[in-house]
Amino acid sequence: MKLNVGEIRGLLANSYNITVPSDSAISFATGAQLTHSTLSTSHMVVPYGTTVEWDNQVRVHQKDFLNGQMRWNTTDQQLQVYYNGWMNLVTGISVGDIGSQQNPAVDGNAIMRAGKSSGIYWIQPEGETAYQMYVNNDDNGGGWVLCVHARTSTCQEHMTNGAVRISGTTGPRTTDTSTSKMADSWIQALRNSSSYTGNTAYWMHALDFGPKNVFIQSEATVDLLSSASDDNPRTRVSTTYQGGLSDRGPNSGTRGFGDHHTSGGTYFAYGRHPESGNNCGFREDSNGASNGYLWVK
Repeated sequence: MKLNVGEIRGLLANSYNITVPSDSAISFATGAQLTHSTLSTSHMVVPYGTTVEWDNQVRVHQKDFLNGQMRWNTTDQQLQVYYNGWMNLVTGISVGDIGSQQNPAVDGNAIMRAGKSSGIYWIQPEGETAYQMYVNNDDNGGGWVLCVHARTSTCQEHMTNGAVRISGTTGPRTTDTSTSKMADSWIQALRNSSSYTGNTAYWMHALDFGPKNVFIQSEATVDLLSSASDDNPRTRVSTTYQGGLSDRGPNSGTRGFGDHHTSGGTYFAYGRHPESGNNCGFREDSNGASNGYLWVK
């Protein structure tokens, strides 16, 4: 059946809206376009809903998604496109704007100073490759770049100098279920390129110790495998952002940053005694193991 019309308008009683039922679709033939006659005031609303609602739609109506479809996911607050699975699009960044692929920022502080909200931005420290990194502008002054997401499920994988599960140009995410980590060299370059001049440029956030925070002296070098006991800045720590630093004296088992055993649970370490083979995640002798994030600014 074919309907040829010049104009379709909704009823006044329905505020001139026309509704397409959830189990139906409007298909555009190849070459057809959806246009607006008043560009100064018009906009197009993409389909939106929660992740659960989208999954239910597939199950109830027995219709799978098609490559090229777009949606606004209200659960993740992300604009997404379907290509053999839903993928987030970087939103809130204009072409050429700071943090875009065309104009990557050298550190998270540049994103914070530009008044940007927390989210995914292109970050390229001096001399390094640009990656799409998560920047936290909500906590502890903002400008924090997520460089490691340590997961106890993958145990000691975070204790390495190399990158872990970095695919293409995508950096670690808070939603990762296995350890993800930028290479030490990239993290060090980020710190070297940073405009931050305060005393605590590294922040370990342990998710399962309360949660608990440890901030590390800005002069610390990035070596997330070897013992920290011979490099005092790596073991000078605070429980508060830009707080007073405590010079710890852990044994050679503390790896990366922090202190795994001398504080009675006040502090913790990035890792401990990898030779044991079962020291998973962030560690502290009295608290045990924890998933966690390493942020750098």
